Amino acid sequence: MRVTAVGDCGVDRYLDLGRDRPGGITLNFAANARRLFPATDTVGVVTALGTDREAGLVREAIARLGLDACLAELEGATSIQYIDHHPSGEKIFVRYEQGVLGRYRLGASEREVVARSDVLMAVVYSQIERFFDSVMDAPSPGLRAVDFGDLAGVTGGVGIVERYHHAFHLGFFGLTAAGKALIDDLERLARRHRQLFVVTLGAAGSLALGGERRLACPAVTVARVVDTTGAGDTFAAGFLREYCASRDVARSLARAAEEAALAVQRVGAFPWED
Repeated sequence: MRVTAVGDCGVDRYLDLGRDRPGGITLNFAANARRLFPATDTVGVVTALGTDREAGLVREAIARLGLDACLAELEGATSIQYIDHHPSGEKIFVRYEQGVLGRYRLGASEREVVARSDVLMAVVYSQIERFFDSVMDAPSPGLRAVDFGDLAGVTGGVGIVERYHHAFHLGFFGLTAAGKALIDDLERLARRHRQLFVVTLGAAGSLALGGERRLACPAVTVARVVDTTGAGDTFAAGFLREYCASRDVARSLARAAEEAALAVQRVGAFPWED
């Protein structure tokens, strides 16, 4: 099986720790997918990096994690997410600089990698929408998943899910329990198009939408939350590992919750030694 994650591989800059770590949604997902999927499977990333020092850190991580990679090098800066922390361990998002990803689009070599994928994991947020458009335009024969995040700032909000419903099978969303109206909208959309939508709700657990009934799974309690950065990415990797093996949604939610619980007890979505 070939698992391909397409999107942002960059640097997480922890302001409170004075530390840079390789990260980004796509790299976080791929690192955990490599850990969870069988060693005989291939896990890789498709992304663009700049020509700066930060690109070297990402390249080092890709190599150390044992990931396949289709990397475009563009003149400019690698993407950086600036992070602080609440005393509870909850990530505080400070700002994001998309760097070269803002002008990156899939080319022929990247489309070829996508076309060979048995599992495709894409990501969209406001700063890389045009890049995402090019990913959705690239066909692949297997399971296609998209991390839509919280849909904040994305053109049309939930409309982007409707617009691309034909181009993916499984959607991930990171929301809060207070967003009931949006969750209800997503459930109607999932049922209309016979798709599976998975909603993470932080400490409130997760939901699976699209079936005859809504499935809920509690979060796994941990003694201490260290860092919630990448917990959703780890959740997605855990879910897809189980779902690819069993197609059992309830078991996939439970496996994902277990993996996310492990992630929040350390700094970053995967172990990394400077």
